Amino acid sequence: MHVHLSALRYFRETVRCGSMRQAAESLRVAPSAINRQILKLEDQLQCRLFERMADGVRLTGAGEVLYRHAREIDQLLDRALSELDDLRGLRRGRVGLASEDGIIRDVLPPLLAAFHQEFPRVSFGIDVMTGPAVVQAVAEGQCDLGLAMHPQRHPDVTVLGEAAVPIGAVMRPEHPLATRAALRLSDLATEPVVMLKHGIGAQPDAHGLVRRWAQRTEVAETNSPGAVAALVRAGLALAMRSPIGIRAELATGELVFVPLVDPQVKAGRLALLARRERALPVAAAVLAERVKALLAETDRETRAAMDARMRP
Repeated sequence: MHVHLSALRYFRETVRCGSMRQAAESLRVAPSAINRQILKLEDQLQCRLFERMADGVRLTGAGEVLYRHAREIDQLLDRALSELDDLRGLRRGRVGLASEDGIIRDVLPPLLAAFHQEFPRVSFGIDVMTGPAVVQAVAEGQCDLGLAMHPQRHPDVTVLGEAAVPIGAVMRPEHPLATRAALRLSDLATEPVVMLKHGIGAQPDAHGLVRRWAQRTEVAETNSPGAVAALVRAGLALAMRSPIGIRAELATGELVFVPLVDPQVKAGRLALLARRERALPVAAAVLAERVKALLAETDRETRAAMDARMRP
């Protein structure tokens, strides 16, 4: 059985668009060409791939299986083309990244800009999502690399590098605690607080500790780290989080970050993730080495600063 790549391309685009007509417009071919290729696929595979409906199409169970493997074929082809380009000295490729919002705002831009200066023919596909979604995207092969805070373990995901990240209280500069060098949880026992929902950005152990403390003082809860910063800036309350994602506000003095040195609070963890037992495309592998070096430097700086604050 020989399945042509063009047929798989038409199939994938139909899934993405939700209809053969829209897929045809996207690929600039006639709708009849899309329909003909999909009918040929269904005949070859002896199963229906789509349920035809008035407003478009929907994958059948068999279609879901084919689509999952079709995406893997896409990624294999991208990797092969990237490696061939590298062999020809073109240094061309595309790196798929999945990242939490604060990381793409604060950590990656300077590194990606420097990488682009060195390899101008390499482009990036960047998807911003929550930490658990980053792990899932890496596990399913939807991206080459993932960056997440405190990622949960997954059998199909490996950690390529990581860095300790301080956890602390974020507040307005005029807050009475803003001048402190460090804080303990007991210092915050009566403070109103804005909470991030569990699994969004916050260090898991710290989240549980703050949840117990904040039962009486919680003012708001949100799934948006950006909203937390905005609410703190407005003077609603303080929040407990890492400084990643708010470095611009810290640099301008709009917000103040005071680290927690309480023995109950562990440092956060920023991790670079990849799919286990998958050879990265050349461009992604080179970028991964740069990110690992950045994380190692960040880890050294963070631990040195934390050790200095813990000294009497």
